[in-house]
Amino acid sequence: MDYEERITCFIDLLGFKAAIEQTLEQLNLRTALYKVIHDLDPDRLLDFVHGEIPYVTPTEDGTVTASPVKTVWDHDHDLKQEIRRSFPLTITQFSDSFVISCPAYNSSSCSLLLTTIYLINQMFFVNMGMMMRGGISKGLLIHEENGALFGPSMIEAYELESKSAIYPRIILSPSANQHFSSLLSNQNFLQPIKTSFDGHAVIDLISILSWEGCNLSNRNNIEVQLKAIEKDILKNSPSAYPKIAYLLDQWKLRTP
Repeated sequence: MDYEERITCFIDLLGFKAAIEQTLEQLNLRTALYKVIHDLDPDRLLDFVHGEIPYVTPTEDGTVTASPVKTVWDHDHDLKQEIRRSFPLTITQFSDSFVISCPAYNSSSCSLLLTTIYLINQMFFVNMGMMMRGGISKGLLIHEENGALFGPSMIEAYELESKSAIYPRIILSPSANQHFSSLLSNQNFLQPIKTSFDGHAVIDLISILSWEGCNLSNRNNIEVQLKAIEKDILKNSPSAYPKIAYLLDQWKLRTP
């Protein structure tokens, strides 16, 4: 078994312990948490991100049409496995953490990895009012589906999350940031990556919500959710206030 050069993302949910404690008394919160974790099961998540890949079909008049590949999966059962082989992405979810990795030099897989990060952040924000913190590295890793997960890249991604991120943001190592910039020609995928006040290349919830590929276009709804999170933190975990304050500051910077 050899190491492979991979892009590795480690993401940790913030406030998960407090949310679990609240689910003991609040059935609606327990139901919402179950649903979002169920929907983000690695296999379902892979089906979603792979299913959005454009599938080109010739028409009778000689032109072509493009539609998401999921529209033809029911008629071509081998296609899903072919897509997964061509655009490999491995996801492991345990408790309040996700690890997402892909071969470093497969540009399509790198684009899907970023899309997956953006999707997970949006879903936990919308459904649970929860924030995330993480790290992205480039390096050697073994990451098997339902199997082994270890290597220097995993350690670096974890340390970026635990030691450097501090706020609800995902920090990219310099090598990972440079790799994305040089490998991905579609700048749309890179749009949420920005340089933070402390010099780190980061992705945060606000940069994702400002991304043109984001499904959340109603700014009022976003602001209401941010304020609801702020109110909950002040009530249940005031020591965590700097985390939401960071996002509120970023939101003001991006509000016309």
